[in-house]
Amino acid sequence: MSTVISIEQLATVDLRMINEIWLSSSPAPQENDPLQPKLCLWRGEQLFTHDMMSEGTHGQNVNRLWLSVDDIEDQPLIRSVEAAVRQRLAQMDMQGEFYPAEQADTHQVHIPGK
Repeated sequence: MSTVISIEQLATVDLRMINEIWLSSSPAPQENDPLQPKLCLWRGEQLFTHDMMSEGTHGQNVNRLWLSVDDIEDQPLIRSVEAAVRQRLAQMDMQGEFYPAEQADTHQVHIPGK
């Protein structure tokens, strides 16, 4: 399940059921669309059962929250969004990993064709 919200809505949304937080400047972001610029900002700790892993259904049980940003390439904007997300996660006492797919350079956005 995926939900799209604005940065302004972040302060009031309940994140407890969210497993991943993504950023996109697309009005209707899709994780599997290679042409859409997007960034996985945070991934929460998840528990998978043996059945989920053996059946290959663990990916279907991920609840993604998409934050809509004006410009995914605007690094100061991305850093301010990250700060807001960190604050909200701390308020909710949630643990996870920031920039899980990009450990070498944490502020690079995947822009197709670049």
